[in-house]
Amino acid sequence: MNVSAENIRLIFGLKLHELRTTHKYSLSELSAKTGISKSYLNEIEKGKKYPKPEKITHIAQVFGVSYEYLVSLDLSKRLSPISDLVKSNLLTELPLEFFGIKAIDLLNLLATAPTKFSAFVDAIIQIGREHDIHVESLYFSVLRSYQEMHDNYFPEIESAAKHTRKKYGLSIQNETLKNEIEDILVNTYGYTIYYDQIPNKEALSSVRYLFIEGRKHKLLMHYQLDHRQKLFILARELGICEIGLIPRNYTSSWITSQSFSHVLNNFKAYYFASALILDERFFTKGLVDFTKNTTFDPSEVIALMHKSLTSAEPFMLRITNLVPRYFRFSQLFFIRYNENINDHIYKMTKVLHGSGISKSSAAAIELKACQRWAAITSLTKFSKSSGSQPVCFVYRLSYENVNKEYLLIAVTQKMLPTRDMNSCTMVGFLINDRFAEKSKFLDDSSIEKHCVTHQWLLDHDYNIEDGMNKSELMEHDLTLKQTNKAIQQLMGAF
Repeated sequence: MNVSAENIRLIFGLKLHELRTTHKYSLSELSAKTGISKSYLNEIEKGKKYPKPEKITHIAQVFGVSYEYLVSLDLSKRLSPISDLVKSNLLTELPLEFFGIKAIDLLNLLATAPTKFSAFVDAIIQIGREHDIHVESLYFSVLRSYQEMHDNYFPEIESAAKHTRKKYGLSIQNETLKNEIEDILVNTYGYTIYYDQIPNKEALSSVRYLFIEGRKHKLLMHYQLDHRQKLFILARELGICEIGLIPRNYTSSWITSQSFSHVLNNFKAYYFASALILDERFFTKGLVDFTKNTTFDPSEVIALMHKSLTSAEPFMLRITNLVPRYFRFSQLFFIRYNENINDHIYKMTKVLHGSGISKSSAAAIELKACQRWAAITSLTKFSKSSGSQPVCFVYRLSYENVNKEYLLIAVTQKMLPTRDMNSCTMVGFLINDRFAEKSKFLDDSSIEKHCVTHQWLLDHDYNIEDGMNKSELMEHDLTLKQTNKAIQQLMGAF
């Protein structure tokens, strides 16, 4: 078992704290008995210091225990669940400091908790092992909670984007924007940009970009990306440079995430790019104008996307950024499903709920039913159309025997550069009095209404996945290993 040095210090500190409190010694009393300063003993207990062998010998003599016991990774039976927690390295992987929590404080809290709570901690660890929960999944779950707690609006990044636009005089909603950002990256930050250097290999089919750090930074993009995708990647890189996002990922965070800091900085770069391209003031005005329409024309959504120089995902996520803040409406959600067109399996790949959406199990079922129905229906229609351009659908949905309705706006498109994959990106709203008051188009008779039944949910459960079981997770891991191997080979060639 490979236990980190930090966790070895934490275990020793816990053990010392337990021995001291069991013998009812104060830090001052233990200092007098061992000849070790009070402040140093305090740092040992907090997991900040690990004593030298001679000091460990003094401590062992005072408590009448062996040297071997003190340096071992074993804790008392009462603290065995905590020992398992520390040995798993989960504490060092959890982004505790991000929320102002110190690992040793959490451990001390657990150490003084009743036995029932220790049993609860043990159960959590076992659930994680049995379900093979990966730390990357934990990172993304923490990030999603962080976004939802802030209604997915971050004024400091909005301000940074505004400052950058003004600083460089960038022309938003102009086809020259991509070239302007590219010039900044090349001339100010020393980038060399390649648009066709990610080869046509199966293992690299999902890799949109690759950053190679050096004296002259290299940014490689997949040759199948369209203009909007290239623009967004360049805007992300500009955000990384302007804000100073270190550490950073060299490619998509879902392919490799070394720490929560990588995941958080990847999100900040994504948010910056959205705020840079989709100006807060202009985008909000466009939403206001759209809600004043008495009819809902799906083609207008596609036209707004194209005018904004963005694809579906950043466009829809931008709605979740600004609607809670400027419309005071947080009863909304974002979700994306991907469809493998070879086997028609639909997988949820991203989700974000506004703070006004209920998280009760009953609400989760009705909402999931509407989301699934909209995704499968939209992707089926898109496949039958045989088109290559994005298509927008709008639905007014409810779930049987539940007195709630949702308005869902879905955009379907091919998932470039991934092969044999279509995506459905949706933003949805709970229809209540406030939403009805703000949205004049709600009663448009052309909006398709449907009640999703429990039987439909059962009938389609086999081909839609909101998570991954162990066998799928193993296959997913194998794919990522092959992708990472191909990335390393590609980096070596440069």
